[in-house]
Amino acid sequence: MKNSLDAERQVIGGILLDCNKLTQVNSTGININDFSDKNLGQLFNYMSCMHNEAEHIDPLTLRNWIDRDGDHSGEWTGFPFLCELMEQCVSVSNITTYATHIRNTRINNDIEKLKKDISFDNYQVTVDSINRLDSQLKDDEEGSMENVISKTVDYIHEMHENGTGLSTGFESIDSLLGGMRGGTLTVLAGRPSMGKSTLALNIADNISKSKKVLFYSLEMQQVQLMMKMVACATEINLNKVDRNELSEDENDRFYKGLSSKQKQHMTILDKGGVAVRDIVSKARQVHGQTGLDFIVIDYLQIMKYDKGREISELGSITRELKYLSKELDIPIILLSQLSRGVEQRENKRPLMSDLRSSGEIEQDADCIIMVYRDEYYNKEESDDRGLAEIIVAKNRMGQIGWVKCRFQGEYSKFSDMEIDIYNKE
Repeated sequence: MKNSLDAERQVIGGILLDCNKLTQVNSTGININDFSDKNLGQLFNYMSCMHNEAEHIDPLTLRNWIDRDGDHSGEWTGFPFLCELMEQCVSVSNITTYATHIRNTRINNDIEKLKKDISFDNYQVTVDSINRLDSQLKDDEEGSMENVISKTVDYIHEMHENGTGLSTGFESIDSLLGGMRGGTLTVLAGRPSMGKSTLALNIADNISKSKKVLFYSLEMQQVQLMMKMVACATEINLNKVDRNELSEDENDRFYKGLSSKQKQHMTILDKGGVAVRDIVSKARQVHGQTGLDFIVIDYLQIMKYDKGREISELGSITRELKYLSKELDIPIILLSQLSRGVEQRENKRPLMSDLRSSGEIEQDADCIIMVYRDEYYNKEESDDRGLAEIIVAKNRMGQIGWVKCRFQGEYSKFSDMEIDIYNKE
C-alpha cells in the first residue's frame, strides 16, 4: 500500500511556518480522513478549526488549542514535536503538491482495496465506485506544464528507441496505426466471412512470439483457434487436416508447427456467454500472475453485460473494456459485427455508421478498423481476388485510410504485400 507520511509531515510543518498556506491546502480538497497518520490528521483538523475562527496558527497557539479541547496525551500533542515538524519543513512553496499527493494516495489506496475485494455479486457496484474515486483524483502536479513536457520528451525518446507500440506483425497495418499502444481500445469490425477473426488471431499470434497475450474467444473453441494458427504457420489447408488427407511431409510439418507454438506466450480461453465482468476479472488475474501485454476479445455482440442479461447498449461494454485498457496500460482489440445494412447497399464497402451502437462504440474506441473483401461479393468480376482491404476509419494517434493485404482463407492467413496507403479523403 502506498504511503504519504513524509508529505503529511511537510504539510503540517508548512502550515505551522506560514498559516496563510492553509487556504491553498484546503483548495486541494484534503481532509482529516486523507491522512495515513491519524495523529497528524487530528493536528490538521485542529488547525482547520483555528483557521475557521481566524486564529493565528503556530506551535504555541496550536498547543493551547489542543489543551482547550480536552485531555490529550502523547508525543504528537507536545510543543517539542510541533516545533520539530516546523523545523523539518523543506519548503512551503510545494505545500499544495504535498497536499494533493496525500489525497491522491488515499484515493489510490481505496481503489486498490476495492479491486482486491471485487466479486461476481458486487462487480458493477464496485466498478462504479472505482470510477467515481478515479474521477476525484487530483492531478494538478502531474498536469503541470513542467511535468507534461517531461512526459512528452520521455514519450518521444521511447518512441524513437522502441517504436510507438506493439507491432501487429504486418508492416502495412503498422504503417497506418503506428503500432498498438498501451491504454487503447481498438475495434476490429466486419461482416461475416470477411476474415476479421482470422486477422485478429494472426495479430495475436505474431505478438505472442515475444509478448504475453490473452485471446478470449466467445465463439470458437481452443482447438479450432490452435488449428488455424498452425495452418497459418505451415500453409497447410485445414480442409485436408479435417479430411485426413495430409501427405507424410505435410503431416510432419503440421505437427512441427503445432509443437513450435509451445514457445509462444498466449493464453486462449473459449467460454461463451460470459459477461464483460468475467473477462475483466480474468484479465486482471492473468496480468497479476504472469503479466499481460495484449488482449483480443472475439466478439462484442455475443458478450453479456450483467448476470445472463444481454443489453442493447453495447457502449456499456466498450466503456468497461476501455477502462481496463487504461488500468492495465495495454492495448485491447475487440471484434465487432457490422449491421446487415451493408448488404442492402450497392457498394458493400463498410462505413463506421455500420457499427451497431456506432455512436457509443466510436466514442470509446481509440481506433476502428474494418475488413472488406471485394471478391466475397463479386467472385467473378472482382479485380481484388485474394486480397483484403484493411480500412482504418478512426485513429486518434495516427493516419486514417486503408491498405491491401493478401488473404489466403484456406490457410487462415493474412500477409503483407507491397505497401500502398490509400487516404480516405
